[in-house]
Amino acid sequence: MRKPGVAAALALGLVGTLSLAACGGGSQGASSGGAGGDKTKIGLILEARPEVEPWSAAWHNAAEAVKKGNSNVEVTETYEAYDATRAEPVVRQMLDGGAKVMLLSTFVLADVAKSVAKEYPKVPMVVSSFGVLQAPNLNSVTASYLEIGYSTCWLLTKLSPDGRIGVVDAQGAPFETEIEQGCGLGAAAANSAGKITKLSSNSFTDVQANREQVQSLLDEGIKQIYLVSGTEDGVGGLRLCQEAKAQCASWGGDAAQWAPTGAVLTVNLNWKGVIEELMNQAKNGLKAPQTFDLTYGSGGLEALDYDKSAAVSPALKQEYRQVLADLASGKIKLPNSKAHPGFR
Repeated sequence: MRKPGVAAALALGLVGTLSLAACGGGSQGASSGGAGGDKTKIGLILEARPEVEPWSAAWHNAAEAVKKGNSNVEVTETYEAYDATRAEPVVRQMLDGGAKVMLLSTFVLADVAKSVAKEYPKVPMVVSSFGVLQAPNLNSVTASYLEIGYSTCWLLTKLSPDGRIGVVDAQGAPFETEIEQGCGLGAAAANSAGKITKLSSNSFTDVQANREQVQSLLDEGIKQIYLVSGTEDGVGGLRLCQEAKAQCASWGGDAAQWAPTGAVLTVNLNWKGVIEELMNQAKNGLKAPQTFDLTYGSGGLEALDYDKSAAVSPALKQEYRQVLADLASGKIKLPNSKAHPGFR
């Protein structure tokens, strides 16, 4: 899902020691579930620890939801997979250990995915990188950045007493640019006189830099703030939102994990349906590789936190639900995606 051009920033982040031991049961970065019977083993490679990055949290939470619904599912996950060279032997160990489904949650593993997919052609796999398809078993996943941005900034603008909202991104990656395009459309639909102030942390991993940019917005009197990167840097801003009693939004995994009252909205990426489809293929046979596109219409995008927030009035909650429904149905028209042409 993340695009080339972000790789350099990510590679400077938490490049931890990704060892074969990380795949062992009960070891660092690994989890498993279920008891009794033949297990459906799933391998999951994360960018970072779920507790420090919203993107990885979304994948982890989806895998946990699958496990909760099926006691015979076993998930082994490891994190800090920024380095493809270190990650590849871990992927192979998971496959040699009997993984029936392989989930590669970051685009930096696209080449690894192509390589191992050839060697394990019966194992359904997916990589988070638009357009990386390889017969017979390698799929890709993406999401509607335009819908994510539109739905977020519509609500933030409605919450703003003067129509001003703030946006903090990381490095202007293609997915950020398209989210911001959707943000502008959503903000304008909510308040044609509104204004967006954009700042950048210049890093996908620097939590302090993100915090400083959020503080700059707060100093200008802007308390409705969108943390666009959806990665590790945004956690710094979310924690400041909590302290400052601001109303902030993000996407990926549920931001309430870091800001229980400061997170007024998270557009959650729910990968559960993708995982379950690959499990079905592992059991019943492969289908032609496809790109899974998370949208409100497909149920892959979920608006969280706003319905529990005291900052959002009952009337606004109802109005927002209609916006989400109109995005899901396509009633709200959006421009063609440049990040992933042909998809919403």
